[in-house]
Amino acid sequence: MRVSVVIPVRDEELTIGDLLDSLAGQTRAPDEVVVADGGSRDRTPEIVEEYARKDGRIRLIRTRGAYPGEGRNLGVRAASHDMISFTDAGIRLDRSWIEKLCEPMEKDPSVDVVYGSYEPAADTFFKECAALAYVPAPVERVSGRIRGPSIASSLMKRSVWEAVGGFPPYRAAEDLIFMESVEKGGFRIAYAPGAVAYWQLPDGWRSTFRRFATYSHENLVAGRGRYWHAGVARMYGVALAFAVLGALHASWWWLVPLGGFVARVLTTAAGKRRAFAFTDVFRPARLLVLAGLILLLDAATLFGAATWMLARLDRDRRSSS
Repeated sequence: MRVSVVIPVRDEELTIGDLLDSLAGQTRAPDEVVVADGGSRDRTPEIVEEYARKDGRIRLIRTRGAYPGEGRNLGVRAASHDMISFTDAGIRLDRSWIEKLCEPMEKDPSVDVVYGSYEPAADTFFKECAALAYVPAPVERVSGRIRGPSIASSLMKRSVWEAVGGFPPYRAAEDLIFMESVEKGGFRIAYAPGAVAYWQLPDGWRSTFRRFATYSHENLVAGRGRYWHAGVARMYGVALAFAVLGALHASWWWLVPLGGFVARVLTTAAGKRRAFAFTDVFRPARLLVLAGLILLLDAATLFGAATWMLARLDRDRRSSS
């Protein structure tokens, strides 16, 4: 098997070196690394070119502007080999990542897709709380526990990408849509729990809000509001109803949404207790930060929905005039 690794990037000068270093240190070296730059305004392309001068397996594709899915499509078209492995910027790969991804296909050539696992790089207290807030727990598979699947830790035959028509041209959720199409296509999927990609989480309140507000907006652009926004809207609709009752009738009605939020925080902590290396999830300081992060994510979700709605109204107004 000869493997081409495809990576879409944009404005990743702070993380792209770590990713390329982790690829260089693999127990099974990649046969090719195709980096598709989506119009970076920082030194990302220059850094990739520096690595390419030292390692002929690394290639850079420059575009004026490409979302992650478009970057992956460009990378696959330019790739020299028919086994395509995907990962993303902001990630550091375990030393045996490629080796572990290849094992299921080498044992059974009829396998079409292999999904590895990923772990949050929770190296600060804030990132540990962030992992509790929004990183899913591992799922038990036949081959072991895996967090995912994630396109950022995957290997597949080029024919799979061709059969589903590549990635859609969205800024977010394009990976989920692609993986759903793969599953519906009836391809043989295997899992490699040992193929771990370490994902760097935002390390601050502002950066977390910005990232999830963007995700929120772009998920609605991709038409996936029913998977995320609908639940948040229902939850706050119920909370608003009780708040109105508290304002118009008895103030004790306010205890219902308050109690619901406390239960949500505790349930989130309890559900993730065995999902990460740290286990002291019920420390008061951790619960306080977790509660703040849950509220922040909800606010980012609603803000992203509002910006999407305003953009849509503006677009409708322009088209009607």
